[in-house]
Amino acid sequence: MWDRREPERLEQRIRVERDGTVTALSGKIDFGQGLRTAFAQVVADELDVPIERVNVVLGDTDQVPFDFGTFGSHSVAQEAPLLRKAAAFARRQLIDRASTKLGVSGEKLDTDSEPLTGVIPDRVVLMPETRRKYAGRPTPHVEARDIVTGQATFVADVRLPNMARGAMVRPPARGAKLRSMDDAAARKMPGVIALVRQGDVVGVVAERDEQARAAAAAVEADWHALPVEGPTAEVPMRSDPEVDERLHGAAMRLAQTYVLPPIANAPIGPSAAVADVRADGATMYVGTHRPFGVREQVAKTVGLPEKKVRVLPQITSGTYGRNSHADAAIEAAILSKGSGRPVLLQWTREEEFAWSPSRPEAVLEISAGLDADGHIVSWRYDEHTNVHTAAGLDPGVLGVTSGRNAVPPYAGFPSRVTLHIEPTRLRTANFRSLAAAENVFAIESFMDELAALSGQDPLAFRLRHIDDERFRRVVERVAEASGWTEHSGNRRGRGIACTVYHDTYVAQVAEVEVSLSGAVRLVKVWCVVDPGQTVNPEGVRNQIEGGIQQSASWTLKEELLHRDGRVMNTGWDTYPIATFRDAPESIEVFVEGDESAPPTGVGEPGAVPTAAAIANAVYAASGARLRSVPLTRERVRKAMPA
Repeated sequence: MWDRREPERLEQRIRVERDGTVTALSGKIDFGQGLRTAFAQVVADELDVPIERVNVVLGDTDQVPFDFGTFGSHSVAQEAPLLRKAAAFARRQLIDRASTKLGVSGEKLDTDSEPLTGVIPDRVVLMPETRRKYAGRPTPHVEARDIVTGQATFVADVRLPNMARGAMVRPPARGAKLRSMDDAAARKMPGVIALVRQGDVVGVVAERDEQARAAAAAVEADWHALPVEGPTAEVPMRSDPEVDERLHGAAMRLAQTYVLPPIANAPIGPSAAVADVRADGATMYVGTHRPFGVREQVAKTVGLPEKKVRVLPQITSGTYGRNSHADAAIEAAILSKGSGRPVLLQWTREEEFAWSPSRPEAVLEISAGLDADGHIVSWRYDEHTNVHTAAGLDPGVLGVTSGRNAVPPYAGFPSRVTLHIEPTRLRTANFRSLAAAENVFAIESFMDELAALSGQDPLAFRLRHIDDERFRRVVERVAEASGWTEHSGNRRGRGIACTVYHDTYVAQVAEVEVSLSGAVRLVKVWCVVDPGQTVNPEGVRNQIEGGIQQSASWTLKEELLHRDGRVMNTGWDTYPIATFRDAPESIEVFVEGDESAPPTGVGEPGAVPTAAAIANAVYAASGARLRSVPLTRERVRKAMPA
């Protein structure tokens, strides 16, 4: 299921073009993480060519090797070593060819020979680190200029000859079945090319976008709506002996419940897709984490062999989970097949809020006991949430998705951690860090409460329970960088939070200012991250900064309101997100990777501890202990001590 790759072949990874440029190939997708730049750095180093001569092709299903998807901050860890080996193998072949042709040893790129081919051996001679010019050094994103100058092509920018526009006829609720429809009036409207129905999917294709939307609104459809709820399951994640006995015998005990609402992916640009479905094949222009998944789903939908469907991923305006789902692409493909024209389908803002998947809500119950010396002796944790992916109810999958980071990263005490999957009528699915941000909010907030209960400094309390030296180092470093022992005053306070996310160590200190009315302003954030061997430190900083800012938006502003599965806030007026005015004065990121350790990922870890760091800072500044988010003015004011 997770990997269909045959042994790696050089021609699937590296091409030397006739003009002397190098094409590197990967099935991963860059939606802001800087993968294209990191991969170019690795390949340029191993082939000893300027990085400007390396072109990285990502996700084009007609060119790249199969890849299950881009998620979990695994891309650099998975792909960089493979591309490095491939480029080193290509260098060896080129040297051998040059030696044979010239009768001497050299490193000239021989572009007149046959393409580079062959199975990449497990052991290849890599370029010595002393000769590497790019990896490990800050490098600007190779596509940055195109993005900031407006030259980059996003999905909705794609224009094909004879392309039409599409709009969907939406049911009143998720899972509704179409009983009947009257589309006579819609067919007569200006610009309408086709009314398309496939099962319960109904849409309109017209020459212009406004014509398609008007005709879709004119279709009279009779729907049979049945409540759709998610599944249930219970997964033991950890079960040490004597948890209850030690809890009952503890000198001090504490139990708290933390609540997080569902939140929207809320991409700045709503979902879009361009489909060109023909009798002999289909071409799809989409924003996706899983191009091969889109290929498979579109092929099934339109009745074509997978090899006849080409997926060309484009830059998207918002993702980290949202684009794991091919809903817009499938709808566009249905409309294109039904109309015989290439079709651009772009969802409206209201559709994006109402129909896209959201991060599940969570109720997190924690109990712990301390001994007389203030050390944790027992830990009990129950996570109540919904499914975070559509990958089924396999306990192994649920443990790393819905239960991600539910087991605390601390040592020295027995614990019992149980994941309870509970039903919901909302459509829930992948979200940045899946359940990690929720679980770490609860765990790190509770660690602060335990520290307060036992009269200990929150930093010192954490360090007492950390055995991992890399983890200890990032926690101590963030305290040092932030001046943890300094007192802010003036209604300002600092909070700390830390975790280990997919082997990436991250610790943060947030400083906030809380007004007398309860308004919270994020002032500063310090972060130390250890992602192992680092390809591009500047790329790491960019990712961590972006994750912190996005998580601050979740923490201070965002909450998806719903009633019986129907989303109530479907616009920016009722679902605010952080804007430039909400950005903190500074975000200082210290990239301190252990270069002897393998590279891990940074696409998600930066977003994980932020909510707890902010909530703990609010407590330090105002005495208001909040166990649910968002930290609105009203909630903070209500929680302030009298």
